Amino acid sequence: MSRTAAALQRRWHALSPLSRQFSGNLLIAMLVLLALHLFQSHPLLARQQSAGLDWLMRITANTGTAEHATPYLLIDLDTPSWQALGEPLLTPADTLAQVLSRLIDSQARQVVVDFDFSRRSLRDLAPLAAVLARWQATEHAPPLTLMRTVSPPRGAAHYGMPRDTVLDDLFRDLPAGGNAVTWAAPFFALDADHRVRHWRLVEIICQGGRTALLPSVQLVSLARQQSQLAALHTQLAAWPGAACDAARQPALPTLVLGAQTLHLADDKLSERILYTLPAAPDDGWFRHDHLGQQSPFLIRIPLQSLLGDTAPLGDHLARARTVVIGASHVESGDLHVTPLGEMPGPLILINAMHSLERFGQARPPAWWQTLLVTTLLVLVLSACLVYLPPMMANVLPLLVVVAIIVPLSMLWFRAGVWLDFALPLVAVTLFRWVSRVRHLQKQHRLKSSRSASTLAK
Repeated sequence: MSRTAAALQRRWHALSPLSRQFSGNLLIAMLVLLALHLFQSHPLLARQQSAGLDWLMRITANTGTAEHATPYLLIDLDTPSWQALGEPLLTPADTLAQVLSRLIDSQARQVVVDFDFSRRSLRDLAPLAAVLARWQATEHAPPLTLMRTVSPPRGAAHYGMPRDTVLDDLFRDLPAGGNAVTWAAPFFALDADHRVRHWRLVEIICQGGRTALLPSVQLVSLARQQSQLAALHTQLAAWPGAACDAARQPALPTLVLGAQTLHLADDKLSERILYTLPAAPDDGWFRHDHLGQQSPFLIRIPLQSLLGDTAPLGDHLARARTVVIGASHVESGDLHVTPLGEMPGPLILINAMHSLERFGQARPPAWWQTLLVTTLLVLVLSACLVYLPPMMANVLPLLVVVAIIVPLSMLWFRAGVWLDFALPLVAVTLFRWVSRVRHLQKQHRLKSSRSASTLAK
């Protein structure tokens, strides 16, 4: 045993200084990565991951998007518009009907109406019902999405029931074409700090005593953009469900929508909304090429400005855009705190639709990517420790972590996993600091011992 140890020690000392540094540092880094993997669900690491993503979104917000991403038009029932209508408790149906009538021939990519109609009578909604009937009868009208809310669970059931509306019977009797009305859930998850960070791609609901899946607005939007709406409904309907009061439900399915695969049963990281559009940027939203011209990626116009005119909206406003009609006035009850600040519900929907289309589900890098990047970083750090003066070798690695590693890892992977790259380097650097301090202390003790021996002689 002692011979083996001695042989290993001779081989270790025969290595070059860089090889010794690299081997020791790599061992420390791998141990840190192993610890991160074993404790990845620990609340402390989860909070740091969440904080990292929040920081990433703040520094990259409103900075551009993919070339072929869908632009948006937000028709906003803001406070001035709401006051001009007489501060109604419920948004008047004739007002919404006027706005929708201007969108029938607008060539919008799709229209999302972010209002709840479940507690309103047919007499109240008659103007809106008339426009929606005309919408369904128009061959080239844009696809339309309406909100389906869910009641709280009742009795022993663990899931709520979808609330019916007086518009349901109207749509049952109309042919289901490409512009057919689709109902979707507008719900999001609220974190412990009361910020909206996570979507819910599907909502488990109770229908006829058994559970079923109701798609979210962003899921319907993605399916429509990829001409996969029928496939989405087919895959959701294939989920077997269970009794509404069952203690355990079947595993949520994996959806395949064109080029995207969505794992509904994934962890919380995959449910993150990657916000890119703040509520009110000082210089407006970033511009991109739309119909051959540079125009804002998101256009926000007050609802009141569309009343009193019956002409279709201009191409620069609605054509080839996803149009969202919603409310942000002070008494809407639809204002929420997000990583980018306070934001109305319709704008959260827009961020969720854009996030799912552009980024899909947030995912950590593959294990081999983490291993490869960490090995390269440790090699660079080891070279710094060997070839640079002690002061620079101690300070430079931390500067690299703060200025380069954290931003680049987050921009590259967009998953808030900067700890996987930063902590191994920090651990190696701290270990080397401690080793150097102990080495200096040992030298100081030897020097003091020699001085004492000299004086004794």
